[in-house]
Amino acid sequence: MPIEIKPNTVGQDIAKDERKDMLMSYHENFFHLIPCGSTKDVIPEYFKSRHPFEDDMVLQKRWSKTPRVKWADYITKQPTLNEVKQWYLQFPECNWAAITGVTFVVLDADTQEACDFCESGQITRTMLKQKTPRGGYHYFYAMNDDLKIRNTTGKLDIRGEGGYVMVSPSMNYKFEVVEGAVVDSLDDLPSLNSQDMNVIYDYNSTGKINVESKTPLTSDGVQTGMRNDTLARLVGKWILEGWGMREVVIKALDWNQTNNPPMSVQEVLNTTQSICTGHLKRNPEDETGIQKWNTSQWQIQLSDDLKEIMDQEDPIVKAKDEVQNDPLGLKSFNDPFWDSMDSDRIEQYWGDAFVFEQSRVLLLGKPKIGKSHWLGAFAAAATTGTDFMGMSFSRPLKVMWLQAEIIHEFLKKRIEMYYQPFHHDPELYNLGKSNLIASGRLRKNIMRDSDIDAIAQSIEFHKPDLVMIDPIINFFSGEENSNSEIHEMLSRIDKLIELYKVAVIIAHHTGKERADDLSFMSARGGSAFAGWMDSGVKLSGKKPNVTLFYEARNAKEPDQHLAYFDFEKGYFKVVDAQDSPDEVEIARVVASAMSKQKFYTRQDLEILARQALKESEMASGERAARYAVSHVQKYLGERVKTHNVPGKNTWYYLADNEMKRPWKDD
Repeated sequence: MPIEIKPNTVGQDIAKDERKDMLMSYHENFFHLIPCGSTKDVIPEYFKSRHPFEDDMVLQKRWSKTPRVKWADYITKQPTLNEVKQWYLQFPECNWAAITGVTFVVLDADTQEACDFCESGQITRTMLKQKTPRGGYHYFYAMNDDLKIRNTTGKLDIRGEGGYVMVSPSMNYKFEVVEGAVVDSLDDLPSLNSQDMNVIYDYNSTGKINVESKTPLTSDGVQTGMRNDTLARLVGKWILEGWGMREVVIKALDWNQTNNPPMSVQEVLNTTQSICTGHLKRNPEDETGIQKWNTSQWQIQLSDDLKEIMDQEDPIVKAKDEVQNDPLGLKSFNDPFWDSMDSDRIEQYWGDAFVFEQSRVLLLGKPKIGKSHWLGAFAAAATTGTDFMGMSFSRPLKVMWLQAEIIHEFLKKRIEMYYQPFHHDPELYNLGKSNLIASGRLRKNIMRDSDIDAIAQSIEFHKPDLVMIDPIINFFSGEENSNSEIHEMLSRIDKLIELYKVAVIIAHHTGKERADDLSFMSARGGSAFAGWMDSGVKLSGKKPNVTLFYEARNAKEPDQHLAYFDFEKGYFKVVDAQDSPDEVEIARVVASAMSKQKFYTRQDLEILARQALKESEMASGERAARYAVSHVQKYLGERVKTHNVPGKNTWYYLADNEMKRPWKDD
């Protein structure tokens, strides 16, 4: 029976009887069919629970490409005709997929660039392709019995062994056949050969193809002058075949022994790591092989496996290397390596080696003490390149603020408040706003591969200098009191720092502590945070004035000082301990503004307090006014009297007020 593919007709426009005929023809041509979800389905709860952070539209698209059966069972055996018929009756609106690497393979081109490459003649062209909902194409090829093709990803995805592709009559999928060609069987299609695969590997590794000279890529040794280039191409090929970091290194060192003469072990390792790192940066979204976003892959260090790798080499060569090279790369202090080292090459952002390129900063304080205001004011100064807490930024920085507590609408008001000091300078004001990338209430879990993948892609897109995570515990699903789980989370943050060269500030709460405890060991959830940071800022005490304590690993930290957040002016103001407006002084300022001829409700007195504090150049926001009234009650009870009328008002008045008491009228 010839394959019924209904060219130039999208899946949803194919009649039911024709759909059935298509599926029967697929089965007779040895397609391993599996049913998938549909955009018309009610998404099952179990599927929603697997993707709690995705909106309904993304979830529906994901479900429409998800198999409804355990599809791995059908990689090695074709579903029976009865099974296909049963699925057709059970899921009448479902999309359909076919397992690849069994009777055909597919090149999956998502971008116009990848489509142009497939049709450029640089690789064997096929007569059968299928347009996808995203506007890309699937290019279908017959199997090549002499060539094993695995399911791999890159600029051009290869759907071979271990993969599947959606096929018409799935919704919005449409087959197309080259004009004049006839495709009655998979045998009518061309197959990909070794030369094609080498060109595809090169394209995925570099994005470029030298059409004039397509040197065949083999695992044979090459002559001096071609070794580095050949190794780079081989590493790209191995990565896209799905090998992990350790296996790629072993394969690279094995291949090197076929060269005459071989490269040095260190040169092989440097080239291999460079290609792997570059590929990971270009493709952070992939979840297979060397590129997978999970902790076990992230924590792999070449040095961890170097001894085992070198044990495979010739014992004589190994003995020489043991004398000449340290697997950890350690060098004595009189080595030229240290002479060329220059700390000035590390860019300083704020303070003396306090916040710098790729630094790890911990902002610590009890809940509601003002950590988010510190971050907001810090970001406003950083993005404009101005001063913060008396210290200058080296230049305007691009800052990404990932926060999990404040929705967009309220965050907007806060950010406008933080940039209020720059309203007088429109150029500086606009520069700051353009350099700040802020999230609303973000629901992401750093321990979930897909979530940290999304964060990484966002960092890659915006290219910030500094990332602020506020508060870190809302981005963590593990056990807060487990040092091992905290270390695992922090190792993932370290990987972001390493990959994207960003500095990171994480905001975190303190646990139970003494009032005079200024150490960073009080971080809630163990000592892992204190051991992780390069620099720390701790907010303690009681508002409005809070104590800021600093700790630095790389230089002398700033001196401890007091500061308060000015809600009117939108910034943290540093005050000297001797000159700071203490609670008694605040109470006196308010009391001095009270009239002997007036009685004040709580609201009246807070309004008066705001005006009086503003005239005295003190913090005068709504919160500061509330605290001021409390200070009046606490310290000036003899001078300012109160009278409470149950269920009604509390009246405030000066002790020498001789006017008629308003509550007597009540």
